[in-house]
Amino acid sequence: MTLRPSKRRTTRVVGISTECLSEGPLSVVFLARWLGFPNGMAESSRVRLLARALVEQGARVTVLSTGVSERPPIVENVAARGVYRGVAFEYTTGRTVRADSFIVRRAVELVGWARAISRLTTLKARGDLGCVYLWWHGMSREPSRHFVLAGLRLLRVPVAIELNERPWQLRDGQRRAEYRQSHLSGVDGVVAISSCLAAWAREEASRLARRVAVLEIPIVVDVAEQEVTDYPTSTPVLLLAAAPQYRDTICFALDAMQTVWRAFPSARLMVTGIHPTMRAAGWLRDMLARGELDERVQVVGYVPRKELLTLYAAAHALLIPLFDDADSAARFPTKIGEYLAAGRPVVTSAVGEITRYLLDGSTAFVASPDDAALFGAKICEVLSDRSRAAAVGRAGRALAERSFHYALHGAVLARFLTDMAARAPQPGSCRQTPS
Repeated sequence: MTLRPSKRRTTRVVGISTECLSEGPLSVVFLARWLGFPNGMAESSRVRLLARALVEQGARVTVLSTGVSERPPIVENVAARGVYRGVAFEYTTGRTVRADSFIVRRAVELVGWARAISRLTTLKARGDLGCVYLWWHGMSREPSRHFVLAGLRLLRVPVAIELNERPWQLRDGQRRAEYRQSHLSGVDGVVAISSCLAAWAREEASRLARRVAVLEIPIVVDVAEQEVTDYPTSTPVLLLAAAPQYRDTICFALDAMQTVWRAFPSARLMVTGIHPTMRAAGWLRDMLARGELDERVQVVGYVPRKELLTLYAAAHALLIPLFDDADSAARFPTKIGEYLAAGRPVVTSAVGEITRYLLDGSTAFVASPDDAALFGAKICEVLSDRSRAAAVGRAGRALAERSFHYALHGAVLARFLTDMAARAPQPGSCRQTPS
């Protein structure tokens, strides 16, 4: 299916010149700050897969990152521009690696913004900008986001935003100004990762008395990226793919291991995703330096994606504890889709979208939230019956194939953006003037 809105033609009807939209390929720009592309963690993965899904529907897609994403010694993205599986991308900074100098970093950031504005203006002038998919963090009210939205309004470009975490308006202790300045101000559409966020977006649009289209697209994964292998028979390995800012999650998993080790003393916990340059990882580095972690805990750090997928396949269970709080209820971690696609049993918590998609003992092992001992008991269930664990892993893989494979969502996303672009006011579209 090829969707075609948005080039112009002029027709004459009874002495009146009418300028209307004619058909052409849907053109979408993903506009983001500091997004690693094509390589990176959860956000990079979602942008990469949604963009591919649109390309496979016949759309033209460009990813613009207005900031650098790489911090030595780990540099995954080297090229400042190129094409990845049909998706054009550009770091408008002209570079991908963070500079050491503060002054240079600010200068590079300004260059990134200036070039992004230039690229968008040029695309709009050529008629190659149907809509912008704005990729911005939702937990903080950054002034730059509102400047970007204002600029896109001046260009008369319809804007969809990604909503994959709890927006600032739902934070505790919000200020009145933050409530008045809605997360949906200036946008035409919302792509929400969970039913909770989709419902909030609809309610917020109603409160604002604005027409904002809402589409729910869950976590997405490329199931073809991982080939399912036989369930391992080696010493039990449990893997937690984490980020250092989720300190509570890592500590919760460490507490849960106390229950596991009483029944399976040889089991090991492997923690990935800890980038050595991130300040947020300082607490974990300090624990390692002081020898406070059990020797059965291995912090392997940030590993390349190919190696990470290999570690998934070697694990006996993949862990992702969630908490009974507003943040966990709203979000839907991309990692779950990757875990399921690996064909290994997932151990998680009954919060938010988990209860909607996963069934305890069938497609995953699901514990009550906030109790480390109960979470550890679920891990013990996995290790107590390897044939059952393998069966649950296979069922989880089948769930990923039928619900979370990225290509399943391409047609509906393309139609959503096409309809949104068609509804948005265009300069001079269907404008009637005397001939």
